[in-house]
Amino acid sequence: MSDYTAIYEVGESIANLLRSEMVPEPIAKKEHIGICEPQSPEDFQLTVWVYNIEVIKDSGTRTGFHPDPDNPMIERFSPMQLKLQLLISAHSKAPAIQKYSDEYRMIGRAMQALRDTPSIPREFLVGSLSDATDPVLLEIKKLENEELSRIWNNSNKTIRPSFAVTVSQVFIRSQRTRTAAPRIAVAEFDTKQKTNSARK
Repeated sequence: MSDYTAIYEVGESIANLLRSEMVPEPIAKKEHIGICEPQSPEDFQLTVWVYNIEVIKDSGTRTGFHPDPDNPMIERFSPMQLKLQLLISAHSKAPAIQKYSDEYRMIGRAMQALRDTPSIPREFLVGSLSDATDPVLLEIKKLENEELSRIWNNSNKTIRPSFAVTVSQVFIRSQRTRTAAPRIAVAEFDTKQKTNSARK
């Protein structure tokens, strides 16, 4: 079960996936793909940014305390389920004559890679997310111009070629625990008395 680090780990896991699919073409180095706000990409040519976090109230599981699989002596409260929205943006460092063609190639390849991957492969999951039992699902999200402008916070910088991805089935386990109720280990039955009663 994922820990409180799951939100960061989702971003880094998607970055891992994109590094495997986009290096060395159309991006030369893995270090040029990473988690960063799109307004200030630094040296990144492709940024991954978590811009919305939604708590799923109906997680499809019964809410309450359940036996902890790692410790039979305690029960742990049901985990919190999240749905995340991430923005993937391209930032070419090339001269103006080549800049936009580079960005459109990068964003097109990123869309292709994520559309072809309905869930993050386990080899790209990092940290506690790698212990997840349910697949971490990916889906390209329709992004309206108004929402895109809001994400960029109406900055005076040009909005780079971007698209959004929804990531679901992300769980954060609860720290709330209690001592498990004692279980009956041995059951004894008085068969002798039952036999004597049957003979009468």
